[in-house]
Amino acid sequence: MGLDSLRNYRLFYGIYTNDWTEDFGSGYFSDNHYLLVDEYISDGCTTTETSGCSSGVTNYFLYPHHIDKKYFIEGVIKGHITIAASGATSTVTSYRVIVCKIHTDGTDTELFSTGDIVVNDTLNWDSTYSIGDERVYPFWIDAWQNKELTKNERIFIKIHLEADSNAVLYHSNDSTWEDIKIEIPLIL
Repeated sequence: MGLDSLRNYRLFYGIYTNDWTEDFGSGYFSDNHYLLVDEYISDGCTTTETSGCSSGVTNYFLYPHHIDKKYFIEGVIKGHITIAASGATSTVTSYRVIVCKIHTDGTDTELFSTGDIVVNDTLNWDSTYSIGDERVYPFWIDAWQNKELTKNERIFIKIHLEADSNAVLYHSNDSTWEDIKIEIPLIL
C-alpha cells in the first residue's frame, strides 16, 4: 500500500461571512470574517463577494475547526484564486499563496508557499456595463517535507497580491465559481 492511499485530500473554499465571526488566537484572527469552509453555506446567508487586493495587502482565510488530534500535510497542494478589475482597468503583477498554521497564542508558522508567481496582467474595465475582467490563477505547491499540526493549531492560507488599487480578490459564497479553492493532502 502506497503513501498516497493514506492521504486524505480535503477541499476548502474561501468565503467572507458578514454575520458570523471566528476568534482564534489574536491578531488577524480575532473577530475574523474570512473563512475556509469545506462546503459552501446557504446562498441566503449574507456574505461579501470581494476584498481589495492592492499591493502589499494580504488576505487570511482560516479553517477554524479541528481536523484530528495530530495530522500532517504532505503531497501536492493545489487550487486557484480569482482576481478582477473593479471600477477601472487594473494591473496584477504577482501573487503568492501560503499555507500556514496558527497556534492558540496567536503566533503562526508558514508551512508551504508558491513563492512569488509573476504574471504582469492587465484586467480591463468596461464602464458601459460596469464589469471587469476576471482572471483565475492556478497554483501547485509540492509539500515534500511533511509538516505536523496538532489539535491546538489551525490551518489557514495567506493570499498576497501585488496589484493596483482597482484589483479585487473574489471570494463569493457560490459553488458555481469557486473563487478561492484549495485542496490540501493530509495524513491523519
